[in-house]
Amino acid sequence: MSGPLLGTAPEPRAADQVLSGALAPADLLALPWTEQQDADLVAVAGGYHAHWERQALDLARARGSSLLSVRTNGTQVLLGPLWSPDRSSGCAGCAQARSADRDATGHGRLPTRPSSAPVPEPAAALPHAPRAAAPFLSPVVHGLLADLLHGDQLQLAPGELLAIGPDGSLRRHRVLPSFRCELCGSGPDLRPGRPTDPPPPRELLPRPTRAALADRGEPPFGLDPARMRAALADPLFGPVLRIQRDGTAGMAMTEINLLGALFAGHGRGATFRHAEVVGCLEAYERIGGFPHVAPVVFDTSARQLGDRALDLPGLGHYTARQLASPLCRLRPFDDDTPMDWVWGHQLEDGRPLLVPADIGFYQYAYQPLSDTPEDARRNRYFHESSSGSALGGSYEEAALHALLELAERDAFLLSWHRGRPLPRIAPSEITDQECLLLVRQIEAKGFDVHLLVATTDLAIPVVWAMALHRNGLMPTNFNSAGSSADPVQAARAALWELSQLVGVGVDWDVEEVRPMVTDPWLVDELLDHHKRYTYPELLPRIRAVLDGPVVTLADAFPGWPGVLTDAAAGDVTRALRFVEGLFRRAGLDRIVVVDQSTPEHTALGLSAVKAVVPGILPMCFGQAQQRLAGLPRLAAALTDARGRPPQDEDFPFEPHPFP
Repeated sequence: MSGPLLGTAPEPRAADQVLSGALAPADLLALPWTEQQDADLVAVAGGYHAHWERQALDLARARGSSLLSVRTNGTQVLLGPLWSPDRSSGCAGCAQARSADRDATGHGRLPTRPSSAPVPEPAAALPHAPRAAAPFLSPVVHGLLADLLHGDQLQLAPGELLAIGPDGSLRRHRVLPSFRCELCGSGPDLRPGRPTDPPPPRELLPRPTRAALADRGEPPFGLDPARMRAALADPLFGPVLRIQRDGTAGMAMTEINLLGALFAGHGRGATFRHAEVVGCLEAYERIGGFPHVAPVVFDTSARQLGDRALDLPGLGHYTARQLASPLCRLRPFDDDTPMDWVWGHQLEDGRPLLVPADIGFYQYAYQPLSDTPEDARRNRYFHESSSGSALGGSYEEAALHALLELAERDAFLLSWHRGRPLPRIAPSEITDQECLLLVRQIEAKGFDVHLLVATTDLAIPVVWAMALHRNGLMPTNFNSAGSSADPVQAARAALWELSQLVGVGVDWDVEEVRPMVTDPWLVDELLDHHKRYTYPELLPRIRAVLDGPVVTLADAFPGWPGVLTDAAAGDVTRALRFVEGLFRRAGLDRIVVVDQSTPEHTALGLSAVKAVVPGILPMCFGQAQQRLAGLPRLAAALTDARGRPPQDEDFPFEPHPFP
């Protein structure tokens, strides 16, 4: 039995199980939907109509009933997803959102500001919309559907969908809830926030762990790729859409694409099984780089916000020469400049605090001021990278690893700009089998490996790994870094990335990039940084950090990892507090954590955060984007190394070689 169009007639009787939507094909409506046993309500429509689907979903919610959405889609009939009120299952809107994400993969379908103009209702919700369309089903599909309904063969689990092609082909898919869903999620627009409506203070919770090194809890999916695929992979609705293995890098590498993500996740490991899960977790970290669900306070100046916002000077600033560069991607600002803000929480006391949106979410960008290419390029006030963004099984775990990554990048940059010889870890100290394998792999390509102690006043183990070619010809060197409470793990992390760089080698036009050697202001993008320093002309600058004393691991990182293990006493949150104390002793006494998590993170027991630390050296890319002026720790380090304080004309110094 079919009911009237929702919104144009009274609610269907309790006995009605079939709701008729606009443009529903007559032959699709005529099928015996009341005989299926998977859902209490069936909503049949010709295509997807958001207003009508919302009414059907609201009715199912009000009745506490399961809902099967049935609609046509081009040449297909889509049965589902089956929505259940007591399960976390996707709805028809989730399927539509994920389909749109799939079509936009690689193009960055990001939310935009909500429009202040009223959105007209779609024609499907208007009283004069036709109730039924011409027959749609082929005899093959009609017979298949009739058999499925009569024989109760659908057997859909919550969130599952059957797609039936015109030839009777049948494919089963799973639709997970989407935060982009306009029916059950946040919708396609950014969420506006108000500076007078802060989130509640955030208290850190105990996070006991059985891990020997108390920096992680239970690993997601047990690091089992089969469990990961079963939970997340679907070729049509994702969210894991593609898993690609790469065997050309001399190691196991995978690339994972998530629907709607700007960037893929990449995983490295000794086996493809391990690399696959790591790549998936990195992909989930990266979708946190945009405020999909976090409220945004639009068009407000720092002066208007007062003590509700982070002080802008502590973040460093750009010089007039940088802002004048034709390659600059930034807009000038001061305390009276209207900009967008997001909420974070101070780590020390949990107090909410606003930070610039493009600091809290590194993928955030503003609409161009005009149609000119220059304005299109200048779409941020701050240039940020993923540095300080991290994923964990809890907010506290993610925050800990965000701080460890910031310490790594800060130490590398301070060591680079000081340009002084660094202590070198004695080769005999490296006994870890994985590290030894990576070293041999790099050496087989003609490079010598140097493991340098980059730790500075921020007393966290940081290893700078350098591969230096023995013959001095291009590529002369590659560089990477790693940090961890365990110095061996820090070295291992640095060697993994170094091995990848050496394995790829020179994969660019050598003559096209060569002008960057003499003109650092041509360095514009992330890859330009490590490319520039592979040329023999710049080898003396690289060698400036070599030839330091040879040290043992115990001398380089005294007490680690025991100092953290003892302080943590089996709790990740206590490890976080210990690391926070190390930041404070280095003069970095204000840490703000921005929660980047979406419902898709929390549904998997994951948390994504960005740690914002005024005064730390930010890892930026492009010479015009190096935010180094106005940072007292850098000025002090350079004064110590050079015997004089840096002048305005010195900034932003030589581009760094970090990859």
